[in-house]
Amino acid sequence: MEARKNGFYEPLTDELAELREKSEEERVPIILKETESFLKTFLGITKPERILEIGCAVGYSAMFFAGLTGAEVYTVEKDHEMFLTAQKNIEKYGYSNLVTVLEGDGQEAAALLHKQGTQPFDFVFIDAAKSHYKRFLEGCLPLCKKNTVILSDNVLFQARVADDRYDPDGKYKTNIKKMREFLDLIHQDPRFDSSVIAVGDGLALTRLTENGVKNFNEKNRTARSRGRFGKT
Repeated sequence: MEARKNGFYEPLTDELAELREKSEEERVPIILKETESFLKTFLGITKPERILEIGCAVGYSAMFFAGLTGAEVYTVEKDHEMFLTAQKNIEKYGYSNLVTVLEGDGQEAAALLHKQGTQPFDFVFIDAAKSHYKRFLEGCLPLCKKNTVILSDNVLFQARVADDRYDPDGKYKTNIKKMREFLDLIHQDPRFDSSVIAVGDGLALTRLTENGVKNFNEKNRTARSRGRFGKT
């Protein structure tokens, strides 16, 4: 089934196809082909003008976003070597006029952008350390506005988040717990309208239903304590 779905995949450009092949050979984590195909359709419909990405890796998805939409893209990468590689790739493939790469922690970089008075983003893509998604979301909210779409990648963690049987040794127990907390939050907090989509390794599609980040901690504390996702 996976091979059949990917059989419909078409790269955005020959240059990005080359970078995908190189990244996959070197086992660099970039968006899956199935996820990219979904994004190509989704962003073609929503047409965002400003995009924030948490988790840049080699810059593949940031260039894909910019090339597809013509949007202004800010992307954040914590790993120094990845950051340097992303900068090099973005310059090499001619996306420097649209893509800005920031080095650092996702939440801290978002806070800095907010402090600098950066205009709100239409679309946020979270694809970084899985146990920190909730923290990244909190950091991004001040940079969002009503109807900003936040898409979080790899939320099913190869089905482990849905069912503990897929982590029989408890090796990923902490990551699973953190991801379930994140999914519970985006479904329970009244500011969010969310759905989990079985695309790639799971996408959480979230629409911000009200502006800003007012009373985030208070609302988080009063959300229902019982989790919905998976067996705990």
